[in-house]
Amino acid sequence: MSLTDLTRNAFQSGLSPTKWVSLCQMFLWRGNAPHTLALAGSEAEISGSVLMLFEYYPGDAVLQAYLKEAIQSRLVSLPTFTTTFLLAARSRALREPATLSLLCKTIREAHLWLDPSAAPATLLPEDPDLALRTVRDALELLGTTYDPLLPSHHFQRIVQPVGNLILSLTSPTPNFANASGALALECIESIKNILLHAFALDQNIRQPLENLALSLSLFPGENSALSSRDPVSSTRSSLGQVDILGQGLEDDITTCSLLLFHLIIDRAKAYGSGHEAHATALLFATFRTTGWSLQRFFIQLFQSAVACLSVDLSRVTSKRPLSLWNAFIAGRLPRLLVSFERALGMDGIPATEYRAALRDAWGTLCLGDPLSSPLAHYESMWSLVGTSNSLENTDNSKAVSFTRAFTYQLLSSGLLDQTFAVRIDSSLTSESPSRLQAEAREAGTDLGHHLNQRLSSDLSASDVQSLLQRIYSDPISHATFAETVRKRVDAASSSIDIETLGHISRVLSANETALDLVSLHVEVSVLVSSALAVVEDYSCDTVGDPQSAVGNLGDIVLFAQLATARFKIPDALKYKSRPLDISYLRRTDAILIPLTSEGDAKAFKTWFKALFDKNSEGIEDDVLRSTRPKTLLAIAATVFLSAVRLSAERKLDHDVLSNGVSYFLGPLLGWTLPGIVLALVREIRMTSFRSPQHLSVLRTVMLSPKLPRPVLALCGPSVVRLFWEGRGVSLPFDIAALRLDVAKAMGVTLTEPNANSSSLQWVDQPRRAIQNALNLIQSGKPPSLNVAACIIETPVTEFLHILWLELNMFIKRGMTPDAAKRFAIFVLATPRAPPMPPLLPIFLHNILPSLIDKFDNPNLGQAIVGDLELLIAIISSSLMAALQLERALYTNSGEQVYPLGSSSSSIARRVALDLRHRKSSSKGKLIAQRLTSSPTFVTSFPMFKTEI
Repeated sequence: MSLTDLTRNAFQSGLSPTKWVSLCQMFLWRGNAPHTLALAGSEAEISGSVLMLFEYYPGDAVLQAYLKEAIQSRLVSLPTFTTTFLLAARSRALREPATLSLLCKTIREAHLWLDPSAAPATLLPEDPDLALRTVRDALELLGTTYDPLLPSHHFQRIVQPVGNLILSLTSPTPNFANASGALALECIESIKNILLHAFALDQNIRQPLENLALSLSLFPGENSALSSRDPVSSTRSSLGQVDILGQGLEDDITTCSLLLFHLIIDRAKAYGSGHEAHATALLFATFRTTGWSLQRFFIQLFQSAVACLSVDLSRVTSKRPLSLWNAFIAGRLPRLLVSFERALGMDGIPATEYRAALRDAWGTLCLGDPLSSPLAHYESMWSLVGTSNSLENTDNSKAVSFTRAFTYQLLSSGLLDQTFAVRIDSSLTSESPSRLQAEAREAGTDLGHHLNQRLSSDLSASDVQSLLQRIYSDPISHATFAETVRKRVDAASSSIDIETLGHISRVLSANETALDLVSLHVEVSVLVSSALAVVEDYSCDTVGDPQSAVGNLGDIVLFAQLATARFKIPDALKYKSRPLDISYLRRTDAILIPLTSEGDAKAFKTWFKALFDKNSEGIEDDVLRSTRPKTLLAIAATVFLSAVRLSAERKLDHDVLSNGVSYFLGPLLGWTLPGIVLALVREIRMTSFRSPQHLSVLRTVMLSPKLPRPVLALCGPSVVRLFWEGRGVSLPFDIAALRLDVAKAMGVTLTEPNANSSSLQWVDQPRRAIQNALNLIQSGKPPSLNVAACIIETPVTEFLHILWLELNMFIKRGMTPDAAKRFAIFVLATPRAPPMPPLLPIFLHNILPSLIDKFDNPNLGQAIVGDLELLIAIISSSLMAALQLERALYTNSGEQVYPLGSSSSSIARRVALDLRHRKSSSKGKLIAQRLTSSPTFVTSFPMFKTEI
């Protein structure tokens, strides 16, 4: 019988650890006196006999008790067990999270079992080669711990215990002066690979590893030349740059600030705040790529949120109905954190661990020193400036502070417990600080039902406005309000209730702030598709009151036009499973002459006669019943401009024209005006302002007090721009004054552009936007960059070249490379909705080859080309970020989608092939060598091993 058989039989028979140790001692003492027993070889065998059982019984507490008893009884020394365990850990059999965590903890706590009063015992054997070999095995375990192919829950469970074991082995730095030089060199290479490519390496481990590598490179012996040939000081500066996805600085707010900015600016798009599954996936992917612990991630997230709120509040110059930042952070982020908890739960992180990390992080901000707390500073600013989401007639003293509102949201969502919430704010009892919720409670109902009743169609416009103002100043009610709107739209669409749908459309169209608020919580494209499905299906044939029906349908169309233009909603939508093409909303200014469609021609004649015939008695019900709303929308601009043209040719009496125009300024046809106004603008521009009749009609329409507010929002900018182009033109009226009147009606203040400004200044806007963002990062403030707006001004490839050059310029001016690379990853690897092109494949397939050519050109210095280390970091880190995003989307919603244009593997494969074909490129070879030297990167993208 062997020790392995003895241990297995004892464990399976249920023997206690004490009896098992006695049996082992009896087995070893056979034929030997106890005091002469040499256990050196047997200690490893005893350790191994227990370790091998963990393959079949992962994380078993009884097996741990066997090990504890063996160490306490001195049957196995702690250094021997440590060496045996780390050697055995090379096998995948011991890499179950429960087993690894348990064994690492056993080693760390062993000195307490041996002698609690003594200093921690050394974990390394006395033999220097064996000790260094143990460290080498530990480094290999650390490298496998950061394997990106491991599930997130696996990584989160083992990263801390393995990291603590590494710290115990390397702190203080051991002396390996007499160890083998070959082993030392092997350890240095392992450390370099970990520092370079370990995915999200813990910052607390980085420094001890650098110290160890430096120590190994300096001692005399076989590898004495290492200090001059491969100095670790150089390794620190260059290799640290590559780890863009690592932890970075403890007070870094760049990553989370950019994430929050993206969720707001793209709120109504596929990867914005309104799409809960995708927004959660972005939180999940950011958490994975940073490598922070949950508590550290939440601290950085909350600090970034408060920093963004402070910047937003500092920009307040006048009262605003709503601060989007305040509405998002206080009203939307808590709901996303609930969804984030579910996502991490599916990945194996327990809710208790999640909530404890969130509680501790929020407590760090709320319960810290108020003199240095950014949250206390923001609350102080808030009380001095007045809440940015309050109105003139709102009592600021009664407004709910951000801290109270956010804490209550976390409490009501179950993310915080009552006891802890009261520590933060003693007024947070079981009752909500929301006055709207208090009203609902007094009425014996919930907030959703209360708001649904208050938003009834018999409520006057002023009462609706008053209610909305109260909602804006109450972030606790935001999510409920948005959900109430969504449910009403969904129910009205399903039942084809155009009265209810028309009313909610009027509310959202007349109050763009309410639409912005809803867009933070709900997919606006779903609201638009639900509304337009009714418009396409509805017919007035059998309606008793067609005028009311057409008015309601018009309000629905105006809402859809406003939302589509405001949030750049794509043409192809779906209502349930039915495809919808809404491109016709963008063509309402088309002049359909000649009228090729028989239906359009018939409708044109009918409506022209009803509106612009001097013998007409007005718009009769039969006219409304005979025309579908979609057809009326299509022909409206043709009918209107035909009448204006005839009037200009003196073929139509001016009074008849004015009478017909008055119908378009009423509730019946006002919803067709966006296309009509844009057609007038185009006609005036095409005639170089030599069409006074068109100008006169445009002036009448735009300054009419009956002009619907949504029409002004949709067409006002085009009219203001047109009037600026017409400055100096001799006309019967003052065009500059008209421009100011239109701007005043829009509620905006115009700033006169410099007359000497050139188009080059507009082209240079993206460069300035990038510089502004990088300046904010350097000053420690939250950065922002609207990439989509930059692409409108500049071609994509030119924008990416500008980005590359500006990143290099700011690094030379003292910006940390880590921050520069994080900013680059935000630009390249953040998904954006069409028509925005995916930037990562364009950068790697178009910009990268040209940069390599420049690096190979000896006539171009680094000042012109840029930093090669930065380029390598961007390549590796952006691909890893893309991979994590794909995994997050799949984990969170089961979607196997590639939001960056192509899968990360296909992008990587093309990069690998391009590098392989650059056999004559020295810099291309260097890039390929650096990428393939990373086990983590090659494991994630094996094509770099097979293709290069």
